Parts: sequence; C-alpha cells; structure tokens
Amino acid sequence: MKIAFSAIMVFCAGILVATCSSAPASASPGPGYTYVRHYVSGQVTRYGYTEDENGAEVTAKARLTSYIRRGIGGEQVQWVALTAGGQNLDAQARAFPAYDLSLDPRDPDGLALPDTQNAGQLRGPVDDLLTIYVGLSSKVGIDRLHQPGQSYVDPTLLPGNFSSATAPVGRDLVQLTTTLTSLTARRATFTSSYQPPPDGGLTLTQPWMSSPVCGSTPNNFELVQAEGSEYVALWGCESFTVTTVVDRGSGRIVSAQMTNPLQLDGSLCQDEALTECTSIPPTSLLRNVQLTRG
Repeated sequence: MKIAFSAIMVFCAGILVATCSSAPASASPGPGYTYVRHYVSGQVTRYGYTEDENGAEVTAKARLTSYIRRGIGGEQVQWVALTAGGQNLDAQARAFPAYDLSLDPRDPDGLALPDTQNAGQLRGPVDDLLTIYVGLSSKVGIDRLHQPGQSYVDPTLLPGNFSSATAPVGRDLVQLTTTLTSLTARRATFTSSYQPPPDGGLTLTQPWMSSPVCGSTPNNFELVQAEGSEYVALWGCESFTVTTVVDRGSGRIVSAQMTNPLQLDGSLCQDEALTECTSIPPTSLLRNVQLTRG
C-alpha cells in the first residue's frame, strides 16, 4: 500500500522565496544567507528517484526543463522512466502529462498538485517530488533561516487530503519545523521535520479511532481503503523527515532524502461509514525516498 504525503502541501502554492534571475548567490557562507531559486530558460535538470516501502522498491526518472513566462520562472516536469516491483512501466511514466512546478512567489499555482487519479505507480514519485519542493517555501519559514542551526516552527498546522477513487477517506495533519543544518560556500542543507501536532486537531471518522496509537501523541493520520465489497480502515501516527541539499548559486536541488514512518491500528469494515468493523492486527510502515540530480 502506498501512502503519499505531498497532497498535504497543495494549499501553500505560490508563496515561495524565488526569483527568475540567473545571477549567482553569494559564494561564501555567512550571516544573512537567504535561499533563492534562479531560473535559466531552457536549462534541463534530471533527477533519479528511488522509494523503498517495507522492502518494495519503486524507481523513476524525471526531466525538468526551466522556463520564464511573462517574467515568471518555473520548470516543466516530464517523467521518463518508472519501475515498480521489477516491472518496467516506462510507457506509463511517459504517458503522464507534463506539468509545471515553480518556486516563484508570483506564480499562484506554482506548487499545485497535478491530477494523479490515474497516475498508477507514478503517484508516489509525483507526490514526493512536490513535497521536496514545498520544503523550500517561505510559508514554512525557510526565509527566516540565515545561519546553520537556526530553526523555525510553523505555527500553522498543515492538513492533507490524499483520498482517491479507491480511498474515500485519506487525510492527515502535521506541524513543520524547518532547520538550516549546514552551510558551505557552495551548498545549503535544510531539514524539514513534519510531526503530529502535540495538541492534535484531526477529527477522525469514528470516535473509537481517537485512542492514541503512539504513546500519548494524538493520532494524525486516517485512511479508509476499499477492498472488494469491504473497507480497510487505518489510523494512527505519521511523520516525515526530509533532508534537502541545494546549490547556492542556482537554488537547484542537488539531492533529497525522506524518511516516512507510520504506526497504525486497523479494522476491516463492512461499510464506508465504518459502523460494522472487526479489528485487524496493527501495522508499521516505513518509506525511504531518495532524489538525486544527474
């Protein structure tokens, strides 16, 4: 079962610190460093993606081409390769429509999630790439971090909706802490920690799903998935940690690593409203994602 996070971040599209200039950033670290994304029209960046979820591997490749339209910069994303469970799905990746990503604050739809209802196994790579990009947003505090060790806790809780045709309910709620963990003459490294809000805030479908799964931490995740004529309900705690390395001269992502653990209780239910259910064993999931330029 693939559980994606990036749909959480759609609401904060178009609020990122970026410019369309091709001028380089400062070449030496020091006080006052601010992340800036510089776009160069026609520049091509290639990324390799690998996801491991409890031993099941998905790999993909994407080709991003920079553009400047009416003074606003961004990148067109085209997925060109996909392998899942050892099966070559390149045709599925190439058939997925190209879409735009932009870290330019003047683009109101710069980080809008494309329609992934029919993306199949490509949904995870699409979602995860967006998650990584959103971590470079002024909305989540990146422009407040100027020296290594500085952190910013976003007071706004980030709600997510990852429901689909086969999952009538899919939602979570997280709070983000962003840290500038390293700064050299050429690169900056950020750590984005998405954790369950300590005071909760997610209203689950049934009251009996509210008992904390992870110690005293309020549950922040819920999924109801159709399985034939029945429904599997999963609920509990979810977190993400994303470490992103960016090039200081261009603001381009050099690499990113994501760790996404989930600890869940579950029930098998006869109806979507979860009124007739039988408990199933708890489950733990761990997704590890790597994004590498080149």
